[in-house]
Amino acid sequence: MTTADVDPSASPTEKRCTGHSFKPGRLSLAGNTGGPPSGAPVRLSDTACPPSILFDAVYAGAVVFHFGTEKLREASTLWRNAFAPSGVRTAANTEYKAIIGQRVATETKTEDEAPERQTRYEARSDLFDMLMGIPYLLVPPEDLQRVVREAEERAAAAEQRRVKEKVETWMKQITPSPA
Repeated sequence: MTTADVDPSASPTEKRCTGHSFKPGRLSLAGNTGGPPSGAPVRLSDTACPPSILFDAVYAGAVVFHFGTEKLREASTLWRNAFAPSGVRTAANTEYKAIIGQRVATETKTEDEAPERQTRYEARSDLFDMLMGIPYLLVPPEDLQRVVREAEERAAAAEQRRVKEKVETWMKQITPSPA
């Protein structure tokens, strides 16, 4: 299309965008319900604009949405699924999906390796327990019982001394009352 196709009085080489209000009763970007009238020209800057295919795609989508028949909407859905089966993706969305995929792979790997880790841990702990028990296996049972008995007697004597010192401290703090 050229500009002259939309506005016959315009030059065919003139750059121009025309805004179309598909729902005139809705609020516009300016905040009023009227908005610019349908067919009003929009001023373009002289700087590099996005490619016109973007405007064409958005405009075509709006036309299909507002004026399309059911068959046209079905065709639109079929084509959308052909080009983007999982929906339109942004770079951020793609990166997020990659991160989620890595997390799932890591969790799966961790879960798959868990039984092997448990087996290694149990084998190591059994070996460690046996190593810790070797000194006790080499001591005759009578000597081991004697050592345990002496340790218990020392602990009981230490506890008795602690209790006696505590009671004596209390006794010193109590003043005798006159009878």
